[in-house]
Amino acid sequence: MDDAADPTPLIRALEVGKASPAMREVGVAVTKQLQLAHACAVLDLGCGLGSDALAMAAELPTGGRVVGVDASRTMVAEATARAAGSGAPVSFTVGSALAVPFPDQAFDRCRAQALVQHISDPPGVIEEIYRILRPGGRAVAFEFDLGTTVLDHADRSTTRTILDFVTDSALQGWIGRQLPRLYREAGFVDITAVPYPVPNDYDLFMFTMRRPLAQLVHDRVLDARDVVRWLRELEGLHDAGHYLGGSVGYLVTATKN
Repeated sequence: MDDAADPTPLIRALEVGKASPAMREVGVAVTKQLQLAHACAVLDLGCGLGSDALAMAAELPTGGRVVGVDASRTMVAEATARAAGSGAPVSFTVGSALAVPFPDQAFDRCRAQALVQHISDPPGVIEEIYRILRPGGRAVAFEFDLGTTVLDHADRSTTRTILDFVTDSALQGWIGRQLPRLYREAGFVDITAVPYPVPNDYDLFMFTMRRPLAQLVHDRVLDARDVVRWLRELEGLHDAGHYLGGSVGYLVTATKN
């Protein structure tokens, strides 16, 4: 995000993804599991554009606060600007999920949604979440498992090659299925994991596929003509109202012992 000459398309893609009915349902479920009525200090780790931090702040008891942390300066600046004038008890700061800039046991809730899939050291992130939570504190996370991605397309072989490449080239393509174990290994207890199927928006899917498809052609895994044909067939399905694709994400809740 910070390296983009114009971050607007990326910001728009994030907004489109979060606005889908399935992701709105996930957002509601995450907030419900946080049990904010009993929280005083909430960390939104990987806060992005800050909309979730603002929503959580509205559910806190008097005196409660939400702090958003994100590694992207662009995200933090955008979140701060969007929250300005709201009067909500929120603040945003730049920081790494592997070295959260707060002392031990500073929070009693932590939200981490679609975060660990972008980080090279998932156990390190979860250890940090454990560190900053107070005893009895609650962590709620949601991560996609790209290995569950499905797409209706007549060319099964090419589709399988593309989806496997996307999963295997991602930093943490299987993080959804790994998350409960990682929280357990970090010392958390009372862990639950609930799967949520999330349909893909066609335009957003096409936006995210540009780089993988170009890489597959560059590496000569697929011929450019085959990719063009595959894309045209997928566009035809979409135009006819038949497009169907999506992935499963896992909502994980855990308590610090």
